[in-house]
Amino acid sequence: MITQFEEQSLLRSPTTSKILQFTSDNILICGSGNRLMEYNLYNNTVKPIINTRYNVKYFSVYNQQFYSSVDDQNNILCNGKHIKSKNSQIKQIKHSPDGKMIAIAYHNKLIIYTLEMEKIKVHSNKHKINGFSWSPDSRFILSWGDDNSVIINNVFKLRLYTDIMLQAHKFKIASAFFLVSNFQYIVTIDILGKVCLWKFVMDYITEQYENRQKCQKSKPMHHLGVENDYSEYQADELLYMSDFERNIHKGRFILEKKINIKEKLVKHFASIKSIAYHSTNMVIVGMKNGVLTLFKIEPSEDPFLIQLQSFQITQTQIDTLAINKNGNWIALGMRNTGQLIVWEWRSQSYILNQQSLSYETTCCTISQDLTTIAVGTLGGIIRLYDQTSNFCIAKFNDQHNSKVTGIKYCPSKQGVLISCSLDGTLRAYDTIRLKCFRVMQPEILNQLQCLDVEPSGDLICVGGFDPYEIYVFSLQTGQLVEVISGHQAPITSLSFIQAEEKVLLVSGSWDKTIRIHDLYARGMKEGSGGDSMLHNSEVTALAVRDNQIAVATMGGELVIWDINESLILFTFDVHRDVQGGRISKETLAAQKNQNLKFFVTIEFSKDGQYLLGGGNSKFICLYDMKYRILIRRFVLSNNLSLDGMKLKINFKNIDQENQNIEESNDENQKENLPGAKTFDVSKRSTKRVPVQVFNLQFTESNREFIVSSCEGVSIFGSIKRRQYFDPLDVDETVSLEEIQKQINEQNYTEALILSLKLNIAIILDQVFVSIPLDSIISIVPAIPESLIVRLLETIIISMQKNRQVESCLIWIKQILIDFASLIKGSTANKKVQNVLQEVLKQIRHDFNRIKNPIRKSINILEYLSS
Repeated sequence: MITQFEEQSLLRSPTTSKILQFTSDNILICGSGNRLMEYNLYNNTVKPIINTRYNVKYFSVYNQQFYSSVDDQNNILCNGKHIKSKNSQIKQIKHSPDGKMIAIAYHNKLIIYTLEMEKIKVHSNKHKINGFSWSPDSRFILSWGDDNSVIINNVFKLRLYTDIMLQAHKFKIASAFFLVSNFQYIVTIDILGKVCLWKFVMDYITEQYENRQKCQKSKPMHHLGVENDYSEYQADELLYMSDFERNIHKGRFILEKKINIKEKLVKHFASIKSIAYHSTNMVIVGMKNGVLTLFKIEPSEDPFLIQLQSFQITQTQIDTLAINKNGNWIALGMRNTGQLIVWEWRSQSYILNQQSLSYETTCCTISQDLTTIAVGTLGGIIRLYDQTSNFCIAKFNDQHNSKVTGIKYCPSKQGVLISCSLDGTLRAYDTIRLKCFRVMQPEILNQLQCLDVEPSGDLICVGGFDPYEIYVFSLQTGQLVEVISGHQAPITSLSFIQAEEKVLLVSGSWDKTIRIHDLYARGMKEGSGGDSMLHNSEVTALAVRDNQIAVATMGGELVIWDINESLILFTFDVHRDVQGGRISKETLAAQKNQNLKFFVTIEFSKDGQYLLGGGNSKFICLYDMKYRILIRRFVLSNNLSLDGMKLKINFKNIDQENQNIEESNDENQKENLPGAKTFDVSKRSTKRVPVQVFNLQFTESNREFIVSSCEGVSIFGSIKRRQYFDPLDVDETVSLEEIQKQINEQNYTEALILSLKLNIAIILDQVFVSIPLDSIISIVPAIPESLIVRLLETIIISMQKNRQVESCLIWIKQILIDFASLIKGSTANKKVQNVLQEVLKQIRHDFNRIKNPIRKSINILEYLSS
């Protein structure tokens, strides 16, 4: 097993920031927690691209090269540079259309920077700035604020130019923008749907406007560093000015037309929450009631606002909108539910529809074929995610009414998923037909805490909270087979173990004991509790392997038991290993706080050599069972917006009553009900959510493990391994000259065996490519069993290099035919099975990559042939 793991992907809320943005390549960028996520809608993949210290609030991307973001602590990250803002409020950040400048809106200032974060110009406003937009030529900025007016700011210092103010709205401005087709038009929209069309004119100037211009010219302009000669610009200045800039001081903007969207959408209108504008003069309006409306702006027509489409796409308010370069795809973000939708408005179809997982995951499990991850949530919803694309592929409508506490796939039944919940029900799902086919419930209503499935898949055991009993159900009939009692406290964990040709059930409880139950030996009739093993404190989790049981307790101990002898083999003290950060409103540092220093979940690797554990901290610990040491601690997250991340305390913020002033004054914090340990999702604040691990599981190949936590579901995968030289396979006959000789003589079998023994990547790749397809049938049976794993790894590498998939599949097919006994049966080689799982995963990845181009080619050929 490889112990070098790194985080590969994260399943969580698609969008939590206030911005969505398409790149020029139709890649969607959105903020999720403290990460910027990249959604490739062509390949159906999602991956994180940037991690910040706190949750991302605003961001801007230019040409998929320059990234800038602002977190909820007003820290600015621009192209890898971290800048601490002295101002307490940042409202927006945007790159200019030409990509040479960045504009940041503070409380009442608009500051323009270069890409190296050097100030170019500062625009001050008397009122708070709520937003701004760039002109298409990157020369002007439209800003609007609390005074319900729009100001036209010039980026550079024009001699005769003064900021122009547009006032026609009585309510808060939602958006304003220049028309790309004609700079002489500006459109402003307020939250109640009033749309104003402003036109730049030079032939209609009132006396008041002329007097104001004369007064402005008479003022000294030493602060601009120019003289009072306003007759003409210098010749070199005119070369860098656009036609609009040369004439803007000679005219003004007048309100030409206005219209109210509310009159067009009488029944479906609500306050406007988001607006997006496209260069084709198309405006998309998102409203509070989830209605999405598309308009076309035609300045020469009356009315100038033409409605294209209007429909309700969601039940919650649309917080942010974005449109791609072609104007076909519209991205919608709903922060309240964490939903992300990409809608193609011409065909009226979904391109992407993802729902939230943030701060709701309670348990997770992965299927035996490593293709699907099932996730249980706090609201009782169960979702299925594709392991390759990380997209949600299904959601069960027949769901639990309360928190899902346990979820697991049946080991011997393909596509059968079992879940239990605090609502007292046990449900069985068919993940192929996507329906719930069995609902099981104890005779006495009980909150179900944990579950496990017998290896044959016939029996399902669940543990109750009160009364303290274990319920055994038959999956085939759905009937309650037996009730096992004996524990004196709530049951926290269950696990089946196969020892000496017996299937035993191990249960752990808060009564400081674990019990071993032999269900079949007792004839399924007796109600005794089985053999008991006592610990120093409450049992929180357990894991089993061949003849051993690992038990985690609240006292910070990890105890390893021998089942046959009922003796403790050794004990780990995990206080320091699992130690997390300081919880808010605590005056103790993390090192002195003895609470929450224990494992909540533990899991053995499939080969039993390693043990993984997680608790109420950001650390996941990996132990070696042979040498009994801690190998590595994986960091779950670096998001300081979560509670329990900081190890030290700043005593400057502690008052006389031992209260943290900085945290108690936070307006975003909302208290839970007295005695409630879980939080209300509708009233959650990201700063109040504690970092913790709920569940973790190794995959069958031991090369990945998944973690369910407050951040969502994290997938940790092994780093790509090096191919090491094995001297035991090499003798005097194995050499580069001998391999080349065998290839020249077309003895491909000997050449392949020698190259596999030598295990040099370049030589092995050259030999593998040189073998003709007709020789595969005769070569594969002659390969020794000890070299089959290495051959399969070579096939994987060849497929990853975009080689011919057909030839690799022929190799795999022949290996499956000739080495069936090595792969299947009781004497099967686990290493071969694990590598075959990797091969299957790579094949599925290649299929998803070529699926869409093939479909498009088929449609084109059908069209041409018709």
